[in-house]
Amino acid sequence: MKAIAVVVAAALVLVGCGVPVQEEPAPIDPGAMPSRLRTPSRQMTGPTATTSGQATVQVNFVRRDRLVALKRDAPSTTSTELMNSVLQGLQDGPTATEQAAGLTSALQPGLTLSVISVQAKSVVLELSGETGGRSATENVLAVGQIVLSVTALPAVDEVTFSHNGVPVEALLADGALTTKPLTAKDYEALRSQ
Repeated sequence: MKAIAVVVAAALVLVGCGVPVQEEPAPIDPGAMPSRLRTPSRQMTGPTATTSGQATVQVNFVRRDRLVALKRDAPSTTSTELMNSVLQGLQDGPTATEQAAGLTSALQPGLTLSVISVQAKSVVLELSGETGGRSATENVLAVGQIVLSVTALPAVDEVTFSHNGVPVEALLADGALTTKPLTAKDYEALRSQ
């Protein structure tokens, strides 16, 4: 009888140490999460809604010569606003917190991006301001940042670039130059694992 009482007492202690059961998932305060979990390194499939109902877009920045996808808020879910949010996020660069976590941008500080045309799922971006003067690695990462960010939008599959209205060659991840439309697949090798 004494042995049964000990087993029952031990079972009650073990049950009391378990994780409580919940009917619904509970939100986690972002400030309570470890920093390594706050920065996603996987690709988003497009705009999503956060718990506040705010639309978000994906922008890519650089950590140790690899591209890392992050979220930025968008004012609405219209194609134009989503595209503008991506371009603005790229031009703004990483936040101070993200910089402290080792993120940088390969885009030149004076570079501006604007949409020239959108046809079907292909967009032409005009590059203005400072566009050169960096290493080939930085140029590949810069093009990859833009292409992976813009093609994360559901309405865009391809990106081409122009400068002063003239199509420009872009560096692929393997270092080859092309004037063909660029896709996310061309820069997948640059993603952080």
